[in-house]
Amino acid sequence: MISGRRARAVSLTALSATVLVLLAGCAAEPVTAPTASPPFVPAQLAATPSPAPPSPSPAPSSSAEPSERVVTLGDSVMSGFGLSAREAWPRLLAQRTHVSLVNLACPGMGFVVAGDCGTPYAGLVPAVAALQPDLVIVESSSNDLWQDADEIRFETADTVERLHEAAPDALIVGLSTIWNDDPDVPDDIAVTSDALRDAVQAVGGTYIDVGQPLVGHPEWLQSDDVHPTAGGQRAVEHAVASALQETAVLP
Repeated sequence: MISGRRARAVSLTALSATVLVLLAGCAAEPVTAPTASPPFVPAQLAATPSPAPPSPSPAPSSSAEPSERVVTLGDSVMSGFGLSAREAWPRLLAQRTHVSLVNLACPGMGFVVAGDCGTPYAGLVPAVAALQPDLVIVESSSNDLWQDADEIRFETADTVERLHEAAPDALIVGLSTIWNDDPDVPDDIAVTSDALRDAVQAVGGTYIDVGQPLVGHPEWLQSDDVHPTAGGQRAVEHAVASALQETAVLP
């Protein structure tokens, strides 16, 4: 078993400043701390910082409450790998539910495995802290399959606890691991999903099993037989949206 907290080299102060500048839509020079290395900023956050467009309103209302702020954290399925950012299921969800959303998903990432961003999920905790969302949606990843089960459980619990500490007012919602179109879903999917279920429930969050919306639909996968097409992303979004509405997490 590999355990212990990994060293974190992210500068929260610098990252907070960077995130806030990006979300304001400013074309500013990168912000760095004077005595620290440049902070890690997810490519997805830097590339698509703007929230989903607000829904049309029939008439302005001074009493209207601000849109709920949502952050999504996951792997290449959530990031919309091979597609435009707006075709990824979190952005589709934002359009459906009219929330303000930042998608921090990164290809290859998991609770244990470092993806294209060079870090597992834990490396994005400072970004969540800077954004202070109302809702954090995190999905367990097939990228962690066949890693040591004890390490998966430890890193998942540790990361979710740190997310809760970073954004204490946010509801943390965990989503089960999504597989491809193969009906023979690996048994290890249960390991990653169950680890997230236990971790989320331990911090008072909500765990949702979204099933396997891609199973039996090869037409919903790109040529790599792994990543959803635009149609597959719509199918995942429908499954997630239905589950979130059934549990009253989103309207």
